[in-house]
Amino acid sequence: MRTLKFAIVLLLNFHSKAQTNIQIILKTDKQIDSVDAFDLSQKENYSFPYKDTLTFNFNKKDIDCYYIRYHEKTKMYRKQIWLNNGDLVIKAHITNNDLVIDTVMNSPIYYKAIFFYSSYSNILKTNDSIKINSFLLKSYKENIDNIFSYSIGQNYLLRNQNSKLDLYNFKSLLDRQGDGFKWFLLYPIVVDRVNNILSIDKLRISDFTFFDKQNKKSKLNLTGSDYYILDFWFLGCAPCRQEHKEIKLSLNKLKEKNIQVISISTDSPDKYKSWRTYLTKNKYTWRNYMEDNKSLSKYLSIGSCPKYVIVKKNGEIIESYDSFPDISKKYMLNK
Repeated sequence: MRTLKFAIVLLLNFHSKAQTNIQIILKTDKQIDSVDAFDLSQKENYSFPYKDTLTFNFNKKDIDCYYIRYHEKTKMYRKQIWLNNGDLVIKAHITNNDLVIDTVMNSPIYYKAIFFYSSYSNILKTNDSIKINSFLLKSYKENIDNIFSYSIGQNYLLRNQNSKLDLYNFKSLLDRQGDGFKWFLLYPIVVDRVNNILSIDKLRISDFTFFDKQNKKSKLNLTGSDYYILDFWFLGCAPCRQEHKEIKLSLNKLKEKNIQVISISTDSPDKYKSWRTYLTKNKYTWRNYMEDNKSLSKYLSIGSCPKYVIVKKNGEIIESYDSFPDISKKYMLNK
């Protein structure tokens, strides 16, 4: 009897664990070696040798975001897509440079996301901030019961991270939504960051420790300039590395405006040698440090890079940016 009860419990648990079965149909003459698919959080990752019809089984009980990639020797064709859970069928093809989705069956969120991105692209052309914000808030509200909302929220945060009034309008939606989706990768990037910006006005940078180029723990001081650009980055971040080239070219103009750059790597300590080699090879001589247990980036709820936080010499937080070109434009470094 005990064995029977145990078997029934196992059966119930199996059926209660909803699955998402993604069948992908793609025929091509290209020499594709393998196909892989993984969710945005990279908690599930599956790879198979190429066939024109493949099925990926994910243990997902709700909407999620996925990457699908087709590998041809050194070339890769990929697409990021939002999908519902359940039994889904995707028909696609490969062009010379891209993976193209032709149709998705049994997944309304796919088309909802496509419509959102298309509409957002068009409304951005108006350059009407009030209209754009209104569209984003309305779209967020329409998706408040699913995690696609956080993709919308990322766009709103990117546009309004330096406007507390607009962030308070957004926070009312976040508070209404609650923390039911706290497990999702974008939740802290959006929710925690918004709450952080609204609650922290000043930074006591002397409370945090860092590793310097001699691999010694040290504390930072904000002396010698009026303003400081705290550049949060990591070695695997391609945009970060690209923008370091721009920073190097802008150092003299920044100095003229009494602005100093302090780059802070969020890499783990085992990357120390690679970090130092990177700085030496590229002759990046401005102030560079590696975080000690990521304490400062955690304190500021920085979940994506690059991220630039501009502070006064007294630690007062002035602004935040997601790209150095935006800083160049703001402070007229290109003139």
